[in-house]
Amino acid sequence: MPEHGYRSWVEVSRERIAENYRALKQATAPDTEIMPVVKADAYRHGAIEVSRVLEREGVRWLAVSSADEGCALREAGIAARILVMADFLPSEREQLLDYSLTPVIHSLDDIRALNEVSERRAEPAQYHLKIDSGMGRLGTRSEPDEIARIVAANPWAKLEGVMTHFASAADYSSRQTDDQLARFSFVSEGLERAGIRPAYVHLSSTIPLAYGRRAAWGNLIRPGHAIYGYISPPRGAARRGGRCRRRRSAPA
Repeated sequence: MPEHGYRSWVEVSRERIAENYRALKQATAPDTEIMPVVKADAYRHGAIEVSRVLEREGVRWLAVSSADEGCALREAGIAARILVMADFLPSEREQLLDYSLTPVIHSLDDIRALNEVSERRAEPAQYHLKIDSGMGRLGTRSEPDEIARIVAANPWAKLEGVMTHFASAADYSSRQTDDQLARFSFVSEGLERAGIRPAYVHLSSTIPLAYGRRAAWGNLIRPGHAIYGYISPPRGAARRGGRCRRRRSAPA
């Protein structure tokens, strides 16, 4: 019996996690950053330890789901930028600033709310705005001119990035991802015409990188399961992404 006394256990290889990140870096463009997703305790691989491994590899961004997850990483000494993708609850807004967390904003009303918190504290706060390009889960469906008006009217809240999420990126038999790309481009180009040029544009998780859908990359990619050694098989005729190999990080 092993010393810890359990009948079964999981061993996570730090080196395999690091190798997976390096493979993603090699597969992407030089001017595109990688933002590993470490939500849900890094998919139960251990968010703090995985984040430490990734920081040693030079990661500048990490993504979590909730403010609580981001706070836990900060309290463990993680210094990378942390994007909170799902939460902007009233009870957590002060925490976002206290812990230097960057929220994803899903509605124009929430831009106003972040501006109020930031102005009251005399502390500008950066955010990323999520565009609902067709998934229908989270994000704004507002038109570019309306978004631009609200962004300009709330100067304490600083728009740093625009993003979206694909509903079925692995389904190459459907036009849904192309349609989402078209909608996102329409909004992005409208914002640019209004003089709004966010530092970060990100649409993709693992699949568009793994199968080489470069039009969906932007300059920041949010891989989740690829960090842990998994790439889902595509449906339809997908073009392989080259150096991003399908491999399990076993044990991972």
